[in-house]
Amino acid sequence: MEMWKKPVWRVPLVLCALGILNRLLHFSGGLIWGFILRARGPGPDGTIVLTTGYIAEIVAAVTCLLFWLAGWRFVRGLTRREIFCSASIMVLVNAALLAAEQITQAAGGYSLWVYRLYALAEGSMWVDQILFRLFDTVSVPLAVPGLFAPYLYLVFGKRNTHD
Repeated sequence: MEMWKKPVWRVPLVLCALGILNRLLHFSGGLIWGFILRARGPGPDGTIVLTTGYIAEIVAAVTCLLFWLAGWRFVRGLTRREIFCSASIMVLVNAALLAAEQITQAAGGYSLWVYRLYALAEGSMWVDQILFRLFDTVSVPLAVPGLFAPYLYLVFGKRNTHD
């Protein structure tokens, strides 16, 4: 708990917890949606078609709401300088994960370690989902603005006071 008291670790810890919660919401939503589709039964051709439906959009909206609520609850008391330094750690983590993902894909595969570590960064992935749906494509240039989402917590910062 000593780590929580240090302002430099506040944003990374909040976003990592939010990312894990996001991953759990995504998995449980997909599981429930799969059960709903199976309960509907087969279609006219006798097959059951499993789709993701709107799970990604619903989870992105919930994560966006949780992102702002977590910022209001846990980041609000910090100065803007502390939030900037703390958010910079998460921006570097997000950038490293995106780079590792692109390198492994360029090598012809996808690392499960990158996938697992992305759970820690999914707290700010709602920005990516909005951009992907808005432009109806998935690309690296659209993922770059989402890297800087932790800086949105600067709106909760109080001005630096010089005592």
